[in-house]
Amino acid sequence: MQFGIWFYLGIEGTALAAEECKSAGRSLPVGSLVGMVTLLIGATLTWYVSSGLVGAGELGQSVYPLYEAALATKMPVVIAVLFAGTILACVASANGCINDASRAWFAMSRNTLIPGVFAVVHPKYKTPYRAILFLLPIAIAFGFTGLLDQVITFSILSALLVYLFMAYMMIKFRRMYPHGSIKRGYVAPWHPLPAVLLFVLTLATMAGMYFGYWVNLLAGFAFYFLASLWFALHRSKYVDAQAFIEAGAQRWPRPRGY
Repeated sequence: MQFGIWFYLGIEGTALAAEECKSAGRSLPVGSLVGMVTLLIGATLTWYVSSGLVGAGELGQSVYPLYEAALATKMPVVIAVLFAGTILACVASANGCINDASRAWFAMSRNTLIPGVFAVVHPKYKTPYRAILFLLPIAIAFGFTGLLDQVITFSILSALLVYLFMAYMMIKFRRMYPHGSIKRGYVAPWHPLPAVLLFVLTLATMAGMYFGYWVNLLAGFAFYFLASLWFALHRSKYVDAQAFIEAGAQRWPRPRGY
């Protein structure tokens, strides 16, 4: 389940590039749907081929299932092609992480949550180049550890924590702004079922991670605990809370209960 969450990270990351699109209303749906189709086809083929060529015990512990399947064929050409494909897939995944993370840092920096140096965009390409250059060596360092599943699991834990807050805020936001109080670009059907389902799946995934990656869970929680202390004791003094309030007041009415 945790690596299924990893697939979804590649889809939701398209929204982070919205400001760099000439037509975000057209580009984001196309990018999200193409990404979803690619992942569904690729994951299904990987599952089907690998489970047919590799035993369950070996496959369950493999980080590179398609390459393990290629080794099982004992065909040099297939092995070489899948080795190259595995390398390209790892590079593409790392590139996606850098792309997503740099845009997230750019957004947080622009909102004064982290130092403003990361909010600077390139004068020609309009990309957050400082955030990209800062995160690039970190991503490369993680890649050279060779512990791909460990690194991915830590990233997945970060996403799961976000999803827990997201499930709660989906319900809270609907209470704060009932139907008719603001203009909505999209209304989630069957509310609050999607939020409840997200919450249950997130907890189930974290429970499953505990059995194989409990060290990663502890390390992740320790990291975010220390980061929260840093923010509460130091960075929060530089956050422009009034700007948040004024920006929201220009677009939306005061939320119910506030």
